[in-house]
This record gives sequence, structure tokens and C-alpha cells, in this order.
Amino acid sequence: MKHFKFTALALVLIVVMVIVYTYTSKSQNKYTVNLSSQTVIKQMESLNRIETSQFTIEKVIDVGTSGNKFSQFLIGDRILLIAHGQVIAGFDLSKVKRDNIQVDGSTLRLTLPAPEILVTRLDSEQTRVYDRDQGLLTKGDRDLESEARQEAEAVIKDAACKGGILDEASKNARNQMTTQFKSLGFTTVVIDIPQGSC
Repeated sequence: MKHFKFTALALVLIVVMVIVYTYTSKSQNKYTVNLSSQTVIKQMESLNRIETSQFTIEKVIDVGTSGNKFSQFLIGDRILLIAHGQVIAGFDLSKVKRDNIQVDGSTLRLTLPAPEILVTRLDSEQTRVYDRDQGLLTKGDRDLESEARQEAEAVIKDAACKGGILDEASKNARNQMTTQFKSLGFTTVVIDIPQGSC
């Protein structure tokens, strides 16, 4: 819900900026647009973090005790968890420093930090235990489901990384920020993004 409100607010602000820019550009000599690096830094500080890619992943997780068939029959404990989760990637804009921003007239060159995984979470409503197999002489490990959920988060994050979530985050950030800064009056926007790693 927070993400939706933030996105809606950001879109409203962008529309207002475009309207103001359009109005001021039509009355050419009345107003001037200040394209200093300080203006850009204020804009960056107000965002702090930008989420630019989200993957929704479903995986089957099998966690349990190890041993031969006889020990599994007597004291084994296995759980089969269907995990449904989300991985969100983006950028921590608080890492952008003044020397990462270069302004030359109406040209902006911005170097972002590497993209990173910002959030990995399981959807509690859709994640469920599909099967649990306990040995004849055991009541089961009460922490096994928690272990399975922790394993699920790691597996989901790994799947998102292998699926190219960081590359997707870089591409989306470049497109979104280029549009945003052009709406502020920059005619040329170059955004450099180092390769991220999971």
C-alpha cells in the first residue's frame, strides 16, 4: 500500500512538474530554469530509494532430516512447502554523492550506485505447507516450517537473481530517471549504472 501511495504521489509530482515546465517554457522570457547540481541533489534526497523491478516467484521447497530410509521411517521429519514470494530490486539513492552528478548547461550525467535486492518476502497467504511426513516415533520438529520458510526466501532471491532482476532494475531506472530529469528541463541525460551482484 505504501508503494502504491508513493508511486501515485510521484506520478502526480511529475505531472505537476511537466505542466509547470510547459507553462514556463511558453512564456519564454519571464522565467528561467535553474539547472544546477544542487537542484538535482534535492530531487535525489527526496526519493532516498527507488524500487525499479519486482519479480513474483513460486517455488517448491523440500526440507527435512537426513538419513537412511529406516531412520526416516522411525524419526524422520520432512516438509514440502509451496512458497510464493516477491523480490524487489532497485537503488539506494542515499549513496549518490555530489561528485556522482555532473551538470553542464542542459546536460546531466548521473552515476547511480549498483542495483541491489531491496526486499525479499514470502506471501503468507499464498505460501503453504503442501505435505508433512513425520517418522513413527517423532512428534516433529516445531521449527521445521520456519527453517523451510527461511530456505524459501533464499531460494526465491536466488531465482530472481538468476532471472536477471538486477539487469531489469538498471534498465527500468535508466528509463524512469531519464524521463523524470528531462521533465525538469535537461535536454541530455546520461545515467551510468555499474553492474550489480546478488
